[in-house]
Amino acid sequence: MHAFKLSCRLYQHTEHQGDMEAVAGLMVMLLGVSHGVETHCDARQDGAQCYGALGGTVDIQLMDRTSDMLRYQLLKDSLKILDMRNNNVISNTIKHRSLFIPHNRTFRINNLSKNDSGNYSLMTFYNNGLSSGEQTLQLFVQAPVSSVLLVSECLSQGEMRVSCSSEGGDSPQYSWTLDGRTLTDAELLSGNSEGNIITLKQHVSGHLVCSVRNNVSNVSKKQIISTCVVETHCDGRQDGAQCYGALGGSVDIQLMDSSSEIARYEMTKNSLKILYVRNNKVISNIMKHRSFFPNNGTFRLNNLSRNDSGNYSLITFYSNGTTTSEWTLQLFVQAPVSSVLLVSECLSQGEMRVSCSSEGGDSPQYSWTLDGRTLTNAELLSGNNEGNIITLKQHISGHLVCSVRNNVSNVSIKQRISTCGFIFINCTSMNGTQISGWVHKDDNTLCIEPTTDPIMTSGSTAGNSLLICGLRAVVVILLLIGISIYFAWKKKKNEKAEASAVPETMNYPKNSVLMVEMTSSGTYTNT
Repeated sequence: MHAFKLSCRLYQHTEHQGDMEAVAGLMVMLLGVSHGVETHCDARQDGAQCYGALGGTVDIQLMDRTSDMLRYQLLKDSLKILDMRNNNVISNTIKHRSLFIPHNRTFRINNLSKNDSGNYSLMTFYNNGLSSGEQTLQLFVQAPVSSVLLVSECLSQGEMRVSCSSEGGDSPQYSWTLDGRTLTDAELLSGNSEGNIITLKQHVSGHLVCSVRNNVSNVSKKQIISTCVVETHCDGRQDGAQCYGALGGSVDIQLMDSSSEIARYEMTKNSLKILYVRNNKVISNIMKHRSFFPNNGTFRLNNLSRNDSGNYSLITFYSNGTTTSEWTLQLFVQAPVSSVLLVSECLSQGEMRVSCSSEGGDSPQYSWTLDGRTLTNAELLSGNNEGNIITLKQHISGHLVCSVRNNVSNVSIKQRISTCGFIFINCTSMNGTQISGWVHKDDNTLCIEPTTDPIMTSGSTAGNSLLICGLRAVVVILLLIGISIYFAWKKKKNEKAEASAVPETMNYPKNSVLMVEMTSSGTYTNT
C-alpha cells in the first residue's frame, strides 16, 4: 500500500505523457495483475454491457481521453465506490483490487467475483459542483470455460453420436466445424451445429472441431473421426440361412451352438476351403487377416467387400474323418444407406409432390408416415406408401417422415409440410354458374359465397339439399293457407252483398202514411 501512495505522488509531479504512462504501468505492476482472463469494455455509451471473467480483470473505458471533466464519481447499485477530483483519487472503496488510470479514463477491477456484477453509474460534475450528466453500464461476471471434452460413439446403423461437454463456464454456447467449415444438413442426422450433441450420418469423416464460448472465453477441441463400422449378426445354424453384411462393415455368423465337442470342421465358400479347424485349433484360414473364429461357434468376418457375397458350407466330421453333417448359408453384402434427401413441390391444383432420395444403399425400400402414423389412401392422390415419390392431396399437412432401409441399414428424414395455400370452393359465381373445385386462396375471385371445407363438402351438400326441400315445403304450406284464407274471406263478402240487396221490412204505426220516392239511381228514400 505504501508503494501505491508513492506512485500517486510521483504521478502528480509528472509533466510528460510518457512519464504518465510509465507511472500507470508501474502502478499496474505493483498491484500484481498478471494472472486471470483480461477483458475490455467501452462504456462511454449510456447503457453499455460489460463482461468480466470470474477471478480475472476487466478494463472499463469510462470516458474519452480528451475529456476535460475535473470531477466524477462511479457508483455501483447507488453506492459510491470511486470519487475523482482534478485527476486525484479522493476515495476508492475497492482500492485493494482496483485502479483508475487517469490518462485514458479507464477503471480496472482485478480478481473479479460474482458480487462485482451489477449496475454502475458514472456521475460527472461542473466546477461549481452541479451535475453535468449521468451514464450507466451493466457488468456481468461469468466463469470462463476451462476445458472441453469430446466423446463419440457409433450407433447401430453406422451413425456417429458426438457429445461436447465443457468444464465450468457460465452460459456456454456451442458450434461445430468439419475440416474448417460449418457442418451441413447433409452431414447431420439429428441435432444442429449450435447444440452440444450431434449425430453424424454414416459417410461423414474428417477433422471435427467443437468450440465452446461465452462472453469471456472461447475454448475448442479437435478430433479426427472416421466412418463407423456397421455390424450385423446372423444365425447360420439352419440349413439354407440367409445372412446380410454391410459393405466395409462386419458380420458375425453363428455356425453352431458350441465348437468344443466337434473334433473337426471346415468352411467352404463356393467350394473353396477357407477355414479348417481340428480339436479347436485353426489349422488354416485363408482370410485370417480380417476374420476371427472364437470357440463359441461364431465366425466373424471384417471389412466386408462385394466378393464376400456367395454360398458358404459348413462340414463337420467325426474323429475318424467321416462326415457327420453339412449345411449351407448365403451371405449378401450390401452398401448401407448413408443419407436421405426430401424434396417437396406444389402442383397446379394445390397438390404436393414429395420425393425421397437416398445416397448409397443397395435395394432401398421406402416407407412414409405422417404425424407418426402410416399415410392413408384418403391422404394420397397418387403413389403408395412404399414408393419414393408420393403426391399428397390438397388439405394434408403435418410432420412427414420418409424412412429408407435395406437389410443392413435404416435411415429416415423428417420435414414439416403445410398446404400449398389452396382452398376448396363450392359456390355460385356472379353470373349464376355453379363452381366446385380447388383454387388458391389469394386468387379466389370466382365466388360470391364463402368457401367450404373439402372434408365437409359432401355432408354440407346433403344438409343444404334437406334445407332447401324444407324451405320449399314451408312455402307451399303457407301458400295453401293463404289461398284458403282468401277464398273464405271472398265467400263471406259475397254473402254480405246478397243480404244487403233485399229491402228491409219495417213496421210502422197504424194510420201512418208511407211515402216512397223513386230516384233515377234506383235508390229509395224514406220519408
